[in-house]
Amino acid sequence: MLSGSISKDFAQKIGVALANARRKGIHITAGAGSCDLEAQQFANLPSEEEQPPAGRPHHLETPPGPRDPGAHDGTSRLCYFLDGVQSAREIGRIEMSPVVVATVAAAIINRCERRFSRMPMESPPVVVQAVILPRSAGEPGVEAFWELLIEAGFSELGPDEVPSSEHLILDSAEYMADADPSDYVGMRERSRVRVRALRERLEGGMLRQWEGDDRTLEDTDAWIAVDGQLKEIRESNRRAIGLIKSVARPEFVGKDVGMLLDLEPGMRTTSFVPDWQLRRNPSDHRTSWYLRMWPPQQGADALGSLMRIEAQRDTEPDQIDEISRWVLAERAPLAKPDPRWPAMIYPIHYVEKILKPLVQGSERTYARLERQLAEDPPANGRN
Repeated sequence: MLSGSISKDFAQKIGVALANARRKGIHITAGAGSCDLEAQQFANLPSEEEQPPAGRPHHLETPPGPRDPGAHDGTSRLCYFLDGVQSAREIGRIEMSPVVVATVAAAIINRCERRFSRMPMESPPVVVQAVILPRSAGEPGVEAFWELLIEAGFSELGPDEVPSSEHLILDSAEYMADADPSDYVGMRERSRVRVRALRERLEGGMLRQWEGDDRTLEDTDAWIAVDGQLKEIRESNRRAIGLIKSVARPEFVGKDVGMLLDLEPGMRTTSFVPDWQLRRNPSDHRTSWYLRMWPPQQGADALGSLMRIEAQRDTEPDQIDEISRWVLAERAPLAKPDPRWPAMIYPIHYVEKILKPLVQGSERTYARLERQLAEDPPANGRN
């Protein structure tokens, strides 16, 4: 479960800031019950995984089509597995600026002789909690509450900084040129994006620590599988792959989509670089390919058992085949009862299973903060 001291300290710090805000005449309206941002569906600002392809990908193998990676022998060099989870709630608002609290958690597990154990992390912390406000939108009340949170013990996070503190304050409007403080829906949406970015920074910091760990540097046969996209791979260690288990919008266009839909179980596509990566810095380019894990399941569409795999940009076809065989070997045991099991390997399911209680335990903290906001101000904040 989430460390009681971490959760308690988080609530206490916010409680101190709320009490001081009332004394200073800063009115914070309580939310109408817990508004779970993770359950909200927004049309704008999708993640890269949700973006429709803007153009044809650059194919690395020709002609584009299905490839047989060969039968796996039940072995895999994937020995480490990284995943993260997140939870976010809107607990109130200052004028039309949402006050959002979030918890993110991440971990790396090592599988040794079929036993899983967490990789110890000195930094970054495994669990990070944050208050998210649209500070750059220019609302005076938000700026004043921001300063009160700093006084209460919250830390700011630099643009490229990996979280090193367990309690942070984040600006959801930091990268918006003309943020509108009256755009309540847009500010709430930006908060959700910022929570995802915080989780990705936490995961990135753990991946960099794994890359520099003496044990992993010495064990040159050990690879790490990251749930989701690879944000970066340093030249010092290229033994990482990203597993994208949701293929809502394929990166292919035209007749190649039909080839993807007809892909047989255990087969992969030819490799490619997605169009949206081509429009970025070359250092952001990754080699990708699709792998059909299982036959399409009853009641699911033809994309449901597809996984997109990312690897280092110069990964050769022979190594793509080898990595594909490792992933196919990871199909057993099944990642049930997770509904995403047809495109999910069990070790990633295991990491999520141990992480989810860490963020679910923070729900009590959120509820306690909402109750404090809902109380009559004179009862809590007498001058």
